[in-house]
Amino acid sequence: MIDLSYDFIVTLQNEVLRRFGVNQLLPGHCKFLSQAILDATGKLISETTLKRFFGFALAQHSFSRYTLNTLAQYCQYKDWDDFQTHYYRRTASTDTAEQPADQEKWTEIRAKANAVSHYTLMTLKNRSGIPFLHTVPRQYCLSHVERFLESNCVATVFIAPSGWGKSLALVHTAEHFWLGKDAAHKKDICWFIHAHAAGNLLLKGFSLSSWLDNQLHLGNGETFRDYFSHYFEEKGGRLVLVIDGFDEIALGADKLKLLYTKLEDFVYSNGLHPWLKVILSIRSSTWGEVFQQAQQYPAFRRYWYLGQEMDEECNINIPQLSEQDVKTVLYNCRFEPATVRTFSDGFLQKLRHPYYLQLFCQLNESPEQTFVDENLSLFEITSRFIQNRVFNSSSNSFKVQIIYKLLELLDMGRNGQYADKSILLNKNADLFPAYKELIADNILVEENLSQEIMFHVKVRFAHNFLLEYFTAMHFILENNMQISEEMLQRVVNYFPQSPFRIAVFKWLLRYAITQQNIIGIQQIFVLPLMVVEKANLLEYTVLHYQHEDNKHAMLKNIFPPEYFRKHPISSFISDDFVHFKKRKVLNSLMGLAEASDDKLKIKSNLFVMALIQLDAEQCEIELNNIKKICASEPSMSELWLTPYEVFLFIYEYLKFGICNEEVKEKVCNYARHWSFSAKKPFSVPEEIVYRAMCYIFLLLGDNEQMLHFTQRLFQHYPSILFSKTDPFRLMMLCWKAQAHMATGNLAPAKRISSHVEKILKQYYSADFFNAKLVDILHKIIYAQICFHEKDYSKAIRISETAMDSAQRLDFKLFSLKNFATLHKIYHQLEMDKQKRDALQKVEIIREGTTFKQAVNYLVGNF
Repeated sequence: MIDLSYDFIVTLQNEVLRRFGVNQLLPGHCKFLSQAILDATGKLISETTLKRFFGFALAQHSFSRYTLNTLAQYCQYKDWDDFQTHYYRRTASTDTAEQPADQEKWTEIRAKANAVSHYTLMTLKNRSGIPFLHTVPRQYCLSHVERFLESNCVATVFIAPSGWGKSLALVHTAEHFWLGKDAAHKKDICWFIHAHAAGNLLLKGFSLSSWLDNQLHLGNGETFRDYFSHYFEEKGGRLVLVIDGFDEIALGADKLKLLYTKLEDFVYSNGLHPWLKVILSIRSSTWGEVFQQAQQYPAFRRYWYLGQEMDEECNINIPQLSEQDVKTVLYNCRFEPATVRTFSDGFLQKLRHPYYLQLFCQLNESPEQTFVDENLSLFEITSRFIQNRVFNSSSNSFKVQIIYKLLELLDMGRNGQYADKSILLNKNADLFPAYKELIADNILVEENLSQEIMFHVKVRFAHNFLLEYFTAMHFILENNMQISEEMLQRVVNYFPQSPFRIAVFKWLLRYAITQQNIIGIQQIFVLPLMVVEKANLLEYTVLHYQHEDNKHAMLKNIFPPEYFRKHPISSFISDDFVHFKKRKVLNSLMGLAEASDDKLKIKSNLFVMALIQLDAEQCEIELNNIKKICASEPSMSELWLTPYEVFLFIYEYLKFGICNEEVKEKVCNYARHWSFSAKKPFSVPEEIVYRAMCYIFLLLGDNEQMLHFTQRLFQHYPSILFSKTDPFRLMMLCWKAQAHMATGNLAPAKRISSHVEKILKQYYSADFFNAKLVDILHKIIYAQICFHEKDYSKAIRISETAMDSAQRLDFKLFSLKNFATLHKIYHQLEMDKQKRDALQKVEIIREGTTFKQAVNYLVGNF
């Protein structure tokens, strides 16, 4: 236990730093400080002791007289007593000369409390996973404590799982209200301690009241209760006791309950004293175990303030970080705002968990920000989290046993997410401690799903990606830690096409990469997977090796010459690669491409990407590349239209307002030139032309032609109807719905739109449609349908959501198309301010592109 009678610990720390010649001590300095003390005093203080003294490690026992004497001697005092006497006289002469005796005592108590509290603050700040200055106060926690202080309750508590940021929330709270430079309640006396400071004494028979009496040294037999009751009205200050870390004391369940019993006795015995407030932090699992019965008493809520967000099922009363909190921390950690804007909603949602945010920031501590890509980061975060909380644990064998039993009960997720707690543990007492740790570390979660009085506790993984990780590890362990063709085929057959299956394969791919198993990586890419699945796996591989120094050589080893002639890149990449974040991936693939079709597919995606961003200059660069590819490929002469011709038409139309009549005639009279083959799938150049034709119909405003074209496409190529998640199919369905709606056929437009929405919802994940090209186009069309049905509130909600996504992803072409619908809605609802704001955004787009004709063609002249 730390001896809190030492009021001048912080002062001694500052003196040591001054003598050592630094303003702030880092953990790495402790070794050199130890040597400096030895040189000056001839006495040794270990590096570990110095880390405890300066708060880098948790001190669970007293600082010895030897340590304090030696540090005082290093600061050129005789010993610790001489140091205290010197500073006591100095503070007494300056602070109490003009004060009455009662004020002198109040000042002394506050000074004692501040010394103790600042030491605790420093310790918790040093234990922060990221630099404390980069963290942010959580507004909910401040509001929670503000409401508590205004209430008649004696105690409040921050309840959340491990890694939720409870300790840092207490630090920010204490500084905001009592210990900061501009504290809100400066008259209060805040006594902020770690539970180790009092826990052991309380277990030996001390009450919390007796412990406080001893710590405050009031004298003359006066208790803290007598003192504050007498001076509360005069001083206007309260005694606020903040306690952190009860869960960190290594105690058995019986001793922990005894500790909390003493705490409850203290709270209840002081229920009539408005000058006393108690704040503490508790893990969810501990709260459920210790206070489950206490909550049955009607008096409980009269004394304890649990807040507005208390979730009785999960035992959590602090929400996760807000999205703005996450972004602020990232900015503080020197992430560029432009980089943060690229993060998907799903990834930001995961970073709202404080521990995952901490791991992400630690991954990117170097200036290169190696794992800034979210596609890689989540896997690295999860791997580190599991390594720290499961495999590096002293009870790792029991934890692994519980986890794999849960996988068995869930049938790797095929039986749902929940399993019975009673079946999982099977009354095996050896598993209980490890199980509690899994709950405390937020790896497993308990939920009572019963609507009856009796509890029916179910267990699930706290996050789906934990289930994905352990499922992949199960197949690897089952196959003797090897990736083989047979094992991969088992995974394909075991799970249906889904985001879950992709995630499992990504973990298998990551394992093969870390093991440098090139054959295993190659075997993954020849599996009978859908285009979307292959695209995500290929992207993950390229992204991983982009961060290696010899990235090109490594990719060449995995995909040697002739590899992509047997397995064309064009069968991997799709419309999902039309995203500015994919440009590096596509450029890397261009270096591996050998076939003309592969090169053409990559360059056409880059052109479409630049087109949707209305980047005329980049369009011109890609157009020249496409021209060279088409000129070098003799088979292009067999097409009635080449990719270069249709892209050149779009470029000239938007850039100069020029309409190439020859190409327009071929596009509008495609039926004369189009040769159909029911058995033969369309080629890569044909797919590129078909996609580009829809953009041409959109620019020309020829919705009838678009309708006829999409109808005939599905009629003559029925095979694409069966690839329900193929982004090309979904894009064509969106254009078909757009054409139906624009020509007045509202019912089929709504039916097609509903079908697309169902597919997107069923497969919505970061591993499906992550470029959101189809999703945004679908929302734009669906908003138009709602507008025609006069459901204006729904139309504006969907349209504004689409606009927000389009702007964030820099899809300017779609932003302009969506604006036409928004303008009609704003005009109909007489929302003049919103209309003006939207017009300003359109003007910004107009000024930022040399495709000047795009605004007139898509928006019109308003």
